[in-house]
Amino acid sequence: MKKTILLLIVGLAVASQAKSYGMAGCGLGSMVMGPKGNQVSASTTNETSGTQLFGITTGTSNCAEDGVALRDEESRSFAEANLPSLRQEMAQGSGENLQVLASLMGCDQASFGHDTRKGYDAIFAGDADAATVVDRLQATSACSTR
Repeated sequence: MKKTILLLIVGLAVASQAKSYGMAGCGLGSMVMGPKGNQVSASTTNETSGTQLFGITTGTSNCAEDGVALRDEESRSFAEANLPSLRQEMAQGSGENLQVLASLMGCDQASFGHDTRKGYDAIFAGDADAATVVDRLQATSACSTR
């Protein structure tokens, strides 16, 4: 299940870097049909799957051109969905969710676990929510080069 989620996130991240496609706009249809695909089929796919609205709302599925903003949003969404696991993995300095988050944030995976373990108290100081945790993680040395 975790590998499926990782593949989905990576696929969305790669696909989100592409430019929009014709009159069908963004969404799953534009990703499946490609830039030279049938725009009617792309539009129908967008409407039946509901991915165009999701893509516009979240900035995924070819619906955003700003990769940095998209990366930040994906990182925050992932952290929010996996905060209890991330809390535990950061305390240990390793784990699958921690590696995925490092990848989403564009951080050095080799030192990310060490940095999160070392800075755990500062990262989770107060009643830190997922967005605050991601902001604090971006300040770690493993992420400072992004």
